[in-house]
Amino acid sequence: MKQCQKCKVEVKTSRKTCPLCGQILTGNGTEVEIEELYPHYEYQNKKINIAQRIMLFLSIAAIFISVIINVLSYSGSLWSIYIVMGVLYAWILLRTTILSRQNIAGRLLIQLFALSVIIYSIELVSMSSGWALEYVVPFLCIATNLSLVIIILIKPMRYSDYISYLIIAIIISWIPLILYFTDIIDIAWPSVTSASLSLTTVLGMIIFADRATKDELKKRLHI
Repeated sequence: MKQCQKCKVEVKTSRKTCPLCGQILTGNGTEVEIEELYPHYEYQNKKINIAQRIMLFLSIAAIFISVIINVLSYSGSLWSIYIVMGVLYAWILLRTTILSRQNIAGRLLIQLFALSVIIYSIELVSMSSGWALEYVVPFLCIATNLSLVIIILIKPMRYSDYISYLIIAIIISWIPLILYFTDIIDIAWPSVTSASLSLTTVLGMIIFADRATKDELKKRLHI
């Protein structure tokens, strides 16, 4: 056998270099040797699917054309921003939810963030006030919390994969109520409902969850 002085291993091969480090092997290899093939690693060619290329082209074209038309025919309304927001959200939905292999709870949180930002941006552009932060965002928090709870109850999984996301969603659910107490928004009941549901979720998990869930909660909350 041949020897590699660097790796301190013996190699039964007819090749001249070590398959591990590439250093020159020593020894004459007079024994019957088995030729081993070490194929070169082939890097995956990360090409965008042709359908996605077409969608990307159409998206850019739609944004460009709408902005140009809006600028040329401007009459006090920036309606092209709605198209830009819609296209951006469509790509977020496609890349981070439909095509993503990420944990479903993580995808729900991404949707919560994306929809909240886009809806609030639309509210600012439309010069209206209140409806995004006062109604839509709290109900998005409620829907996300309920979805995560249902997933945890009906889908077999490791609790560590879901509880972290649920805790984040619960924390986010209190933000609308904080905005109400800081006089940023005026309507209280959607925010109170969102915060109450999140508190009820925590209490329900503490009371009804099995030992594995409780242990995971204690670990995540450091209690």
